[in-house]
Amino acid sequence: MLRELDTVDSTQAELDRLAAAGAPEGTVVSALHQTAGRGRRSRSWWDAPGESLLVSVLLRPPIAPALAPQLTLVTAVAVVDALRSAAGVSARIRWPNDVTADGRKLCGILAEASSGRDGRLEHVLLGIGINVNQTSFPPEIAERATSLRLLAAARQERAAVLARLLDALGDRYEAYLRAGLEAVRGAWRAASATLGERVLAPDGRAGTAEDLDRDGALLLRLDDGALARVSSGEIADAPPP
Repeated sequence: MLRELDTVDSTQAELDRLAAAGAPEGTVVSALHQTAGRGRRSRSWWDAPGESLLVSVLLRPPIAPALAPQLTLVTAVAVVDALRSAAGVSARIRWPNDVTADGRKLCGILAEASSGRDGRLEHVLLGIGINVNQTSFPPEIAERATSLRLLAAARQERAAVLARLLDALGDRYEAYLRAGLEAVRGAWRAASATLGERVLAPDGRAGTAEDLDRDGALLLRLDDGALARVSSGEIADAPPP
């Protein structure tokens, strides 16, 4: 089921309401504009009305709640697939939830999981925001953001990008359900903008991103030679040693 709206508070909030009412897996909410869009850690998400692809997808995977963050990685790989197919753009993945091109943010992903009183995972809301046809951005993000239109030097059809995205997500999600994260781990590595880079872990330790672990954690080779696992939070660029 695809629910297309002109304006909504956020596609995540609308889909959450539908999920609570029993909407089936695969329900999709898309909007031209959000009045209260948000990203990770409740950060606001800016969009120019009609210029972004703002979409949320309802999943009800038969997995443990602790594995739900893996769906962010699965979705990132699907986004890379879709952008290559729809616009010929070679995008990269920055762990854990951003998709970039030419070093600038092109897409953000927000996965929100909900569990029942019995502790079982009830659903996951996958929020995806892609900059499609913007030609400029607010000053505070202008140096860090880009769009498909800027990258491909041509206006893009939002409906076509959405169709490619849903196809790619369906394929990658089915593979994940069959084989777990290993089904997309190689593709994630190939598209990673993080591996090989020097980064700061959330606790402030610095090192080189070495690999994606089997559970989705980022493996970081610290400056003292030790190997650290970063399983949550955000990383930042680290200064030279």
